Amino acid sequence: MRFKKIMRRTILYSISLISLWVLLAQCFVMRNRWNDNKAYRVFRAKQVPLAIYDTVINHRHLHYAVCGNGDSLPTLVFIHGSPGSWMNYMKFMWDSSMRKKYRIVAIDRPGFGYSDFGKAMHLQEQGAIILPVLQKLKTKQPMILVGHSMGGPVLVKLAADDPGLFEKIVIVAGSIDVNQEKTETWRRIMATRPLYWCLPGAFGPSNTEILYLKKDLLPLQNDFKNITCKVLFVHGDKDIWVPIGNIAYGKKMMIHAASIASDTLFGAGHNIPWERPDEFKKILLGL
Repeated sequence: MRFKKIMRRTILYSISLISLWVLLAQCFVMRNRWNDNKAYRVFRAKQVPLAIYDTVINHRHLHYAVCGNGDSLPTLVFIHGSPGSWMNYMKFMWDSSMRKKYRIVAIDRPGFGYSDFGKAMHLQEQGAIILPVLQKLKTKQPMILVGHSMGGPVLVKLAADDPGLFEKIVIVAGSIDVNQEKTETWRRIMATRPLYWCLPGAFGPSNTEILYLKKDLLPLQNDFKNITCKVLFVHGDKDIWVPIGNIAYGKKMMIHAASIASDTLFGAGHNIPWERPDEFKKILLGL
C-alpha cells in the first residue's frame, strides 16, 4: 500500500511539473517580447522617441520599431539572432550617442516577437518579407545592416537580393558556412510533437528555423557573389556556438564586395552585443 501511495504521488508530481513546464514554455516572458503599449511607456519614461509598425508582406506580418529621423541621419538596422526580438537592441536605442548618429530600426524577424510568433520561416522566405520594408525605409542617407548569429545569413540574403540598397553590412557572430554547422541530432528529436511543445516560448520557432538553416545555407552559397557593399565581420575568438572560421569563409565567398574587414574581440563568446556592449557600441559608432 505504501509503495502504491508513493507511486501515485510520484506520478502526480511528475504531471504537475510537466504541466508547469509547458505553461512556462508558452508564457509571455519566454516569448522575449513586450506589447507595444509597454514599449511606448518605457521609451517615453526615458524620453526616447519611438514608433512601432506592423505591416503585411506576402500574407505575413512584420513588426518593427523605429527610433530617430531618417531624413538627416544614416539608418542602422538591427536584425536579431535566434531566438530574439527587436527589444534585444533597446539599450542601443536608448543610448544618446547612438541616436545622434543614426536613425535606428530594429525588426522582429518572421516567427518571433510580434511577427507571427511561432511560425518559423526558411531563410529565403524571411528575406522576401524583410526586404520590401527596408526598401520602403530607405532615404537619401546610407543604410547599414547589423545582424547577430542567425541574423548574419539573413543579412547576406538581403544584401545579395538588393545590392545597391545598403552601404555596409555588419555580420556579428554570423552562421554563414554550412560546413561549420554542428549536426545537433537533439534538435530533430525536439522538433517532434509533443516534445516541441516543451521548448520554452521562442525556443520552439528557434529550433525549427535552425533546422531549416542547415539546409538553407546550401542555396545561399550562390548569393555571396552578388554582394557589392562594404562588409564587416565581428566575432569573438571564444565563441563556442558559431566558429570564428565563418569569417574566412565569408571573405572567400564575397568576391565582389566593395571591401571586407574583420574585428575579432579576444575573449568574447557568442553574445557580443550583450557580453561586450561598450566595445560593440564603439564599433557601431565607428562605422
